Amino acid sequence: MKRQATHQKRFLTYAFGGSESYSGKGMRHAHQKLVDDKGLNDTHFDVIVELLAKTLSEMGVSDELIGEVAKTAETTRHDVLCK
Repeated sequence: MKRQATHQKRFLTYAFGGSESYSGKGMRHAHQKLVDDKGLNDTHFDVIVELLAKTLSEMGVSDELIGEVAKTAETTRHDVLCK
């Protein structure tokens, strides 16, 4: 999980403008095995977005900014779910 957390931190930093580059796997490549072998689907994606929003809320982030984060996360849905 420590390795996964490091990957997530690097990706989120890039996705939200904190870094100019991201050298990790592409979304489709990184998630294909989960889609194929574990059935990763829209329900799972929705839960992650909800947990992210809840975490940000607990950290005192404004609802407006949380909405923007959710919109940004939504742009990755098709790639994460290999659609």
